[in-house]
Amino acid sequence: MSSIKGKIKTTLKQSQGKARDLARSTTESVEGNLERLLNKRITLGVTGFSGSGKTTLITSLIHQLQHFPEAQLAAFPPAIQERLLGVQMSSLNGLPLFPYQQGIEALTKGGWPEATRQESGCLLEIKYLSRPGLIKRRKPDIGRLLLELRDYPGEWLLDLPMLEMDYQTWSRQCFSLFDDGVRKSLASELIAKLHEIDPLQPIASATLQCIWQTYVTYLQQCQQAGFSMIQPGRWLHLTPEETEQTLPFIPLPALHSLSADQIASAPDNALVKVCERHYQNYQKNYIKPFYRQTFQKVDRQLVLIDAVRTLSSGQPVFDDLRYALAQALQSFDYGHNGFLTRLISPKIDRVVFAATKIDQVLSDQHEAIRSLTANLVQDAKRRATSNAIDMRCEAVAAVRSSTCVEYQGRQALQGVTNDGPGMLLHPAIPEKLPEPDDWEAMKSWKLRRLLPPQGMQLTAGGRLPHIRLDSILNDLLGDRF
Repeated sequence: MSSIKGKIKTTLKQSQGKARDLARSTTESVEGNLERLLNKRITLGVTGFSGSGKTTLITSLIHQLQHFPEAQLAAFPPAIQERLLGVQMSSLNGLPLFPYQQGIEALTKGGWPEATRQESGCLLEIKYLSRPGLIKRRKPDIGRLLLELRDYPGEWLLDLPMLEMDYQTWSRQCFSLFDDGVRKSLASELIAKLHEIDPLQPIASATLQCIWQTYVTYLQQCQQAGFSMIQPGRWLHLTPEETEQTLPFIPLPALHSLSADQIASAPDNALVKVCERHYQNYQKNYIKPFYRQTFQKVDRQLVLIDAVRTLSSGQPVFDDLRYALAQALQSFDYGHNGFLTRLISPKIDRVVFAATKIDQVLSDQHEAIRSLTANLVQDAKRRATSNAIDMRCEAVAAVRSSTCVEYQGRQALQGVTNDGPGMLLHPAIPEKLPEPDDWEAMKSWKLRRLLPPQGMQLTAGGRLPHIRLDSILNDLLGDRF
């Protein structure tokens, strides 16, 4: 009897706990909607393809806001007008806390923050003095803006177009990418295995698992080679536990030559049917929840692009980025966030595309990088046929790690690399989409990875040097102050 009573008490406690969690979540949701309705809350999504410096940029952005008296924020009016009062950081309901403190400690020790592989976030409460009223004697009110920062891998963004494709369409897209010279070389082993199997015949689970592992290895090699267009993106960072739980699917050749009747009459354990079921499972259990729980909640989006590295990697990598951007833009639900729209179905009303790590090129090349990014985005926007949107482009360095010096009679950059202090030389950056002559001039360009400035005292609130991060803040938040 005592055992039964104990179980009842435990069940009641669990139920009460769930009720409290539900009540808390409901209260936070209602409060959040009210704040959003009154323009006092904004959700900012921050993403970027692998290697774009997303974790470092978010860390720097938070540090600049929290330590605004010491920060260089000349392009952010609330800071230069001395209207900022304080910024507090807290966790965001339902998300792991963004590892800000770990990032600051890494930068203080002279290293880069560890890249985040999963979704995270935080809530910044920004207190400020409102603009003076029409009557000069009136004291400005103290305002409060709640900024939700949602950080997610850029590869998840590239999974969203898969919602609009069935399995056969996705397979055809994969094989069209295989035709590229570099990708074709990377996929040689995979392609050979795919052509050895009959999609209409049953396949053993172990055989499918083996080919799937080859496909995942191919995706990882594509990422290492600098390519951006990778699907499914989540498979790039699978843990051993996630690998065991994943239902594998692979692209199959020549599906267009099979009729609907042929596929329908194949046994349920035929390769094409197994892959189709697993593909639909991935759409249902991974892509759709991300779209509903994260992507649909975003009001404004910051997309980071490592344009400098992409240029130095050659034309195939650059063209792949253009294609990836076009795919990503198709998934954005653009539109103006009006009074009711903000409450019922918020849409992304502003996107800022930022070329990162521009401290790797001379300052007289920064505008060329910014212009090139604008051309990249406009090209992708036309190809995606997206709706009208407030799009902005910038070129930034979340942490400035180089200085300009004179070297052998010309301007050069000086910084610390893994090999120690050194000089960085580079060709002229094209302002528009590169022509053949531009690619020829950049063939010998070997980009060197910079380390952060040494000796920064960031844990004590010291200044974190940057390039135009204040312009990013103004583009994303300036109208809310």
